[in-house]
Amino acid sequence: MEYDAMDGLEDVGPRVTVRRALRDRADFTMENIDLSFANSLRRTILAEVPTMAIDLVEVQVNTSSLADEFIAHRLGLIPLNSKNVDDVSYTRDCDNCEQYCEYCSVTLHLHVRCTGEEIMKVYARDLVAEEPRPNEWVGQPIITDPQGLGSVICKLRQNQEIKMKCIAKKGIAKEHAKWAPTSAVGFEYDPHNKLKHLDYWYEEDPEKEWPKSVNAAWEEAAQDGEPFDYSAQPSKFYFDVESVGNLEPDAVVLQGIKVLQQKLALVIQELSGDDRDGDVDGLGGPRSPDGVHGGEYGMDQGYTTPFGNAGGQTIPLVFKANEFEGMENLSIQDTGVAGSLNHVPPPGGPPQLPPQVNPHLRETGNDLQCKPLTLGLLKSIAANLVLQDTIERIFIEDVYTDISRGIFLVRGENVLLLGEIDLDKDDYIPEPYRKASAEEVHALTVRKSQASKRADKVRRSKLQELGFEAEHNGEILF
Repeated sequence: MEYDAMDGLEDVGPRVTVRRALRDRADFTMENIDLSFANSLRRTILAEVPTMAIDLVEVQVNTSSLADEFIAHRLGLIPLNSKNVDDVSYTRDCDNCEQYCEYCSVTLHLHVRCTGEEIMKVYARDLVAEEPRPNEWVGQPIITDPQGLGSVICKLRQNQEIKMKCIAKKGIAKEHAKWAPTSAVGFEYDPHNKLKHLDYWYEEDPEKEWPKSVNAAWEEAAQDGEPFDYSAQPSKFYFDVESVGNLEPDAVVLQGIKVLQQKLALVIQELSGDDRDGDVDGLGGPRSPDGVHGGEYGMDQGYTTPFGNAGGQTIPLVFKANEFEGMENLSIQDTGVAGSLNHVPPPGGPPQLPPQVNPHLRETGNDLQCKPLTLGLLKSIAANLVLQDTIERIFIEDVYTDISRGIFLVRGENVLLLGEIDLDKDDYIPEPYRKASAEEVHALTVRKSQASKRADKVRRSKLQELGFEAEHNGEILF
């Protein structure tokens, strides 16, 4: 990897400074970016950069002392060359096969037999890639030791033999660690802790007990008596990317940026109601190969798909979820659906469903006093769910109120139940509930909470009088 000097450039926009570049490691800084973006890039590099790894193993002969599953697991962890991995299709997207073929996989053969009296070691070099392959690099075992042997797979005694056919597929580390492109990603900002994001525990002197990292030499320390800047935000971040060998570290970072762009483009497409099927200008999020039970790995399939809801149209479904991740006060310029809150008739664009079939997503409990209802227009059913014009309906005693929450994002694995809604009863509020202001409902909630605390206090006092120990009052023993 070679990098040209870039002195004299204006400090405008994101800036990357490469401090050290090795064959398997890259140490660099990123400036003029937001903390959320820097952390998103770190997480994307760790979990969503596609690589190649052995996913299927067909055992033909195994007379070694290790079980088939044990050897298959070790084979899956051998790093394979993933250069130009975009030339390989995901298995679920391949139109040429049902399980694997030369366009979506690489076949490797392992056939070793021990004929001598000494114990024989089987190495990664013994894996032979079969032609044809998507390109000349992909699928070849990575061997970095001076002897050119690679990782040890197993050991064989005299007359023991293993013969296996290995199928390597394209995937991401979000599904399994064998697809991880990195062994570690170092990440740090504000090495002098001037922003006070860290609260050091110390016995006598934090400066001696918490030594500064090497990154502290790249920033000025806080001066004695310098006033604290409450509006300061971190803008310089230190990355140390260590590759496992399947991709060069600079390629890992570039792939991470590309994947992050794809995911953001997909979010924009879903929120804007774009009716185009498939990728956004050819940008498709990372995926994992075939799973079980119809290609699904549970509710969260470990990949991002653009084929969520047939072009952004809403679907008359209701979900029960056990967790919400709200994006409050998010300003999205969207025309909405007829009959929804703050609806503006669209001048054109994708067709919308009539107001009689507006979908809602809600979180409900057996007791309306315990959990509020969260309702919104369902705009996307991909790996995650997107709700527009969301309101939170809070019940207390015989009154309720609606609080606007804007755009909501619900993690797909938190969806527990899927079914149709009763459109005739969807807006029905049972007696004797009446709508009240948010202030009135809040005051009732506070009074009910205070009354509950008083009742708990009386109950604990009576238990102590009877000789019982109250909850959370146990003695701590060291």
